[in-house]
Amino acid sequence: MKSYQLFNWKTKPRLVDVPQPTAGPNQVLVKVGGNGLCHSDLHAVDDLCCSPLHLDIELPMTLGHEVAGWVEAPGPGVRGLEIGLPCAITAVGCGQCVLCAQGWNNYCRSRAKQVGMGLDGGLSEYVVAPVGAIVPLHSLAPWQAAPLTDAGLSSYHAVKRVLPLLTPGSSVLVIGVGGLGHLAIAALKAMCAARVIAVDQRPQALELGISMGADLGMLTNDTTAQQILDATAGAGVQAVLDFVGVNSSIQLARQVIRPLGHIVVVGRGGGSIDFTPRGLPYGACISSSFGGSKLELMELLALAEAGRIACRIERHPLSQVDTVFDKLRRNEIIGRAVIVPDGH
Repeated sequence: MKSYQLFNWKTKPRLVDVPQPTAGPNQVLVKVGGNGLCHSDLHAVDDLCCSPLHLDIELPMTLGHEVAGWVEAPGPGVRGLEIGLPCAITAVGCGQCVLCAQGWNNYCRSRAKQVGMGLDGGLSEYVVAPVGAIVPLHSLAPWQAAPLTDAGLSSYHAVKRVLPLLTPGSSVLVIGVGGLGHLAIAALKAMCAARVIAVDQRPQALELGISMGADLGMLTNDTTAQQILDATAGAGVQAVLDFVGVNSSIQLARQVIRPLGHIVVVGRGGGSIDFTPRGLPYGACISSSFGGSKLELMELLALAEAGRIACRIERHPLSQVDTVFDKLRRNEIIGRAVIVPDGH
């Protein structure tokens, strides 16, 4: 079978022929129906010079962590998953710590190897996943579900963190209408009555944000903060979801957040904040976010299958994965790119 593998750190991955894997105990062999491309994949290829210490990754490794497909063969000891069942693959925790027991597998302190990061991933024709990572699908096609397992889930989790603040008449700012931001807008419109303000540097991205339901779109410039304050009668917004995470986006969030508001920084742009007691309005907070829980993925997939949330997707065959990675590097993907095995 064909797999897109990383052989050495900071080198270009290659599409190679490898044997089809088999599922071991408590594992499931999945026939890949789609794999979403993510900037985290670029980080693994372009930036990492060695394995993260907590994962101890062995190369070669097949890339791709936004995976969905069909159950091909349950491994020994696996029950209740029929061959041909459409499914998505999510990250798993250790299952033993307090955070896992509370349902927050995305914040598990053990940070076990995941499909596409330590375990071979979904830029392939088949992938093996832990049985606990399998989430059944119903009406949603695997190629539609794939980007929801990370991009959609990260956005949905961030939205849920601020949802109690977003009562009717409130406003929320989404900074960065890319692969995650456009899904956050869709989730906001599906889950609350707040007015959604979208900000991005690219006109095409703002057009996407408006098509997903944003009530107001603004190009980033020196007057953006004042425009947001004017649009909220000087009061600012109850919540900010920052999918960029650079210094300028965090500063914009600080300028427009209300007292008792919440800024969630999802983007990994490397920005920072110098905190002082008066650095934010009284009662306001700023937090980081990572992924989402398995339960939240189930909720998100249910919304998608009900037609309440949809991802803007470009589909490309596995044979063109190099070209699509280059488009992602150049920030030319509007929405999310999904790689499917050739012939699908």
